[in-house]
Amino acid sequence: MPVVTMTAVNDLGETVSTNVSSNEAAFITGVFSQSVIVSDFGKAMLAVQEELAGLKNGTVAFVLPGVSIMVFPVGLVITSIWLAIGLAAYGMGTAQRIAFREQYQRAVQRENKRAVGRI
Repeated sequence: MPVVTMTAVNDLGETVSTNVSSNEAAFITGVFSQSVIVSDFGKAMLAVQEELAGLKNGTVAFVLPGVSIMVFPVGLVITSIWLAIGLAAYGMGTAQRIAFREQYQRAVQRENKRAVGRI
């Protein structure tokens, strides 16, 4: 966006200058004199004023921010996938540990039966 600077001499003979926004340029005569150019900030302010007016006269319902998901939650999906993989790995490890414990207990019981002699 170019920066346009206007410089002029005032009534006291001093040089004054100012920056002119190219978004809000106005044309007095010519082809563009009928068009109205508004900056992004100006458009946002107009949208806010329209919403406030709609809230005041009851045509727009108030929506509490943060209670609904307005965009697709990509992060939630990725985190859920990693959580599922982690829980599956943890569950498999726990199941194997239980199986090894039961195998060890059976081996110890067999060994104890051998040590006891018959009468």
